[in-house]
Amino acid sequence: MGETVVGTLSLLLPYSAALEQLLLVVVTFIIYLAVRLRPHRTMTTTKLEQQHGCSATAVACSRASGAAAPLPPGPVPWPIVGSVPKMMLNKPAFRWIHLMMKEMGTDIACVRLGAIHVVVITCPRIAREVLKKQDANFASRPLTFASRTFSGGYRSAVLSPFVDQWQKMRRVLTSEIICPSRHKWLHDKRSDEADNLTRYVYILATTGSSSSVVDVRHVARHYCGNVIRRLVFNRRYFGESQPNGGPGPLEVQHVDAVFASLGLLYGFCVSDYLPWLLGLDLDGHEKAVKEANATVNRLHDTVIDERWRQWKSGERQELEDFLDVLITLKDDGGNPLLTIEEVKAQVQVAN
Repeated sequence: MGETVVGTLSLLLPYSAALEQLLLVVVTFIIYLAVRLRPHRTMTTTKLEQQHGCSATAVACSRASGAAAPLPPGPVPWPIVGSVPKMMLNKPAFRWIHLMMKEMGTDIACVRLGAIHVVVITCPRIAREVLKKQDANFASRPLTFASRTFSGGYRSAVLSPFVDQWQKMRRVLTSEIICPSRHKWLHDKRSDEADNLTRYVYILATTGSSSSVVDVRHVARHYCGNVIRRLVFNRRYFGESQPNGGPGPLEVQHVDAVFASLGLLYGFCVSDYLPWLLGLDLDGHEKAVKEANATVNRLHDTVIDERWRQWKSGERQELEDFLDVLITLKDDGGNPLLTIEEVKAQVQVAN
């Protein structure tokens, strides 16, 4: 009986994969018809979208006109959607790309995803050409669902494209945050966390329980979380402190959400290349991004809102951490340099 069930499942697996591919083709065709048959209407875009939309259009037009050099080799794309179905059916995407490039015997390839040409490079010499000699052409950052969500609408310096907002936040970071004076100013807080790390590891190693093995990955992750919280919020815990110096439930949620955000940041999301699919969340990427972002915001916003109120009401007078620095910055006219939304966005990506 068991052999019969196993044999039946092995026969059904190829059909289920084929059914997924057929369903994807049908959905794509329906979307194509909806896009082509819908009435045209005037679209309003933000200044950020206009700048980057125009630059992307210029690149596409130059390629189509034949004036530019031919694109690198790559897989034969499907109409409208390009190679998106192949990437969705062959996860993780980076392994499929590496295997495809190995089979083609090339160090540079072009994969069309929707209307976007993605150039993949595995050769160090070509990578240096892009990152060093042509760095001005690639200085900006891609506009993705995850980067837009984690940066609060591109208000931070780390994830924002190369526009005025990025230049403003970069000046703030270089002059007020990432500078020798601030590094020296917060030295004692970093030393306290190093001492706490040593004490926590000692307690874990000498505990009387049956399992005295220390999970180095767990300890290292939460040490990083402790240091960041001390430098930014001047606190080790969002909730109650733990007797052994280890993380509590809220700290575990915080670190897990931060590392999940890092993994999702520039991960493959189908709606980044097929914008009309935004909201359908066919690959579950949007849901994961929203959940991680909601967890971080829930923990951060409580502290930031209270600190903002204290400074505006005059209850707080002395600088103790990076959050105080960001809130108290003034422009040439003596007005607050950053809004609370910009402070929240910068604090989030600082983690």
